[in-house]
Amino acid sequence: MHQHLTRSNAPVWMIGRNDQFRILAAHLAHHNRLIRWDSFWRHDGNGLITPPARLIDPALASIPGRHLLPDLLGKAAKKLRLPAHNLYSDLPLSWLARAHMPDARILHGQGNYSLPAMRAAREHGMVIISDVTGQLAPIRHRQLSDEYRHHGLRYREISNFLARRRIAEARFADGVFAPSDAVAAGLEECGIDPARIHLVPFASSLCAQLLNGKRPARKHRIIRLLYVGNIAIAKGIRILIEAFRTLRTRLGPTITLDLIGPAQSCALAYLAKLPQGSVWHGPLPQTELSRHLATADVFVFPSLSEGSSLALLEAMAAGCAVITTPDAGSPIKHDQTGILIPPRNSEALADAIHELQANPAKRKSLGKAARHLIATDITQGYGKRIEAAYDRVFAHHA
Repeated sequence: MHQHLTRSNAPVWMIGRNDQFRILAAHLAHHNRLIRWDSFWRHDGNGLITPPARLIDPALASIPGRHLLPDLLGKAAKKLRLPAHNLYSDLPLSWLARAHMPDARILHGQGNYSLPAMRAAREHGMVIISDVTGQLAPIRHRQLSDEYRHHGLRYREISNFLARRRIAEARFADGVFAPSDAVAAGLEECGIDPARIHLVPFASSLCAQLLNGKRPARKHRIIRLLYVGNIAIAKGIRILIEAFRTLRTRLGPTITLDLIGPAQSCALAYLAKLPQGSVWHGPLPQTELSRHLATADVFVFPSLSEGSSLALLEAMAAGCAVITTPDAGSPIKHDQTGILIPPRNSEALADAIHELQANPAKRKSLGKAARHLIATDITQGYGKRIEAAYDRVFAHHA
């Protein structure tokens, strides 16, 4: 079916929204390969309404395909507290995208937005890419249900319909892109053919800036722990605070913890009773975040389910020694570029932190190796990694 396709400079139709799609859209547009990008409202800041979170490069804002309607419906549904409010944004986007098919050779879809368009694109001989940025629902349920039960809660998807649809998109596609080994393994567990899974690690624009910065000399003996991300049950916040409480009792004021990021309601009780020596800063601008990353000794990220944490990649670029779990979707190799601990294990986390506290040479070595790994990834570039994956999908179907 795909024998007539050629891989060189094949025009691309994108459907979806996330930070990685912004990076990819800029790359493809620069190389004149982006035919259309069906996304939610993309705004360059020059209109009557200028939501700060949506400001993007004017060149990207002018690419055909943006849709205001899904944003408006999704916002209204959320405000009215309608169940499964994502349905009111995700489904209209998928229908609008399907209704105006461009003349492309590759359909690159992400999220829950692509299935109708994928079916139509298949009839027109396009190569279909499903970009799975995080774990599919069955894997998330396995990873999170025990922790939710610990809190007296039942883990539920926002929408089982959309969860099933993500799986259907991955099964339908010619190629499935995964940002980490953890997601690739989850895809296999969900029945996706390993030959169709392609590893394409994420990128963060902040990493390049952090790589260019120097870590300040540390003269005092206080060990600064840092966590960046949502303050939530799924991120292992209970495990982190339990481990820090143990260490603070053991080590006293020689160890501190900074928490950066927005809090979900499920974690507010923990923030109300933080141990002495720990501070929650809430969300911070990028300049402040960079300063914290540059001065932290150990980045702790005991997340229970991720696609690939950008905050973790940024901590590696900053030269922090990293402690995380295999489920955090990072490129960390145990005792080489960081330390991996079992999920939901506060004792193991406390022990790993204590080990690095007592061994400055190992802290420095792990941070240096992590930084080198991110520098290598940046040299290649996210857009080039995607294009190499396109080539592999074409070769598989040639």
